[in-house]
Amino acid sequence: MEEKLDRRVRRTQRLLGEALMSLILEKGYDPITIKDITERADVAYVTFFRNFKSKDELLIHRMGEELSVLRSRIEGAAREVQHLDTETREGFLIFEYVRENGALYRALLSSQGALQARKRITDLIATIFLRTCKPLQGNKMIPAEIAANHIAASLVALLEWWLEHDARYSSEAMAKIYNHLIITATVNTVRGPGASSTFRKASIKL
Repeated sequence: MEEKLDRRVRRTQRLLGEALMSLILEKGYDPITIKDITERADVAYVTFFRNFKSKDELLIHRMGEELSVLRSRIEGAAREVQHLDTETREGFLIFEYVRENGALYRALLSSQGALQARKRITDLIATIFLRTCKPLQGNKMIPAEIAANHIAASLVALLEWWLEHDARYSSEAMAKIYNHLIITATVNTVRGPGASSTFRKASIKL
């Protein structure tokens, strides 16, 4: 019975999330109401509040799922992008994924009402970097949590700039910029002299 209930809850949350995403593509994030979401999802209004406190919380939940999809894509497809070096490959997949879903991310990043949700997403990305990026550890002057937050916030800002300028640079070019401007620069600063020679062995995954 509990498993059946869990499936029902997951299905309801999926319907609400899909409804929110489709509405964002149609009219942006700010004008959307809870009623809009429940009507699009064909879910009772009261049911929404059994699952989420607000549309911001629903957005955070849905974007968390998007990050999981992106992580799976990076892990599954990294081997297929053989024309790029290892450090550039993961960045390429990030930018390619966002480019393919450009309308959605452009609407999200331009919505003032989604600021809090974007902050939470940045925090989530920072947590992933903090857990998986070993080169960020061990520097007493620059705490790992600050370095991880810097990488995450810089990545979001770079994605935002790229979409605002109609993705004028290729995903491959942006991956190289992301790697040199954000990842390598941050890791080298944290690790100090000689970091660039050891960075190639670092594992940094979103």
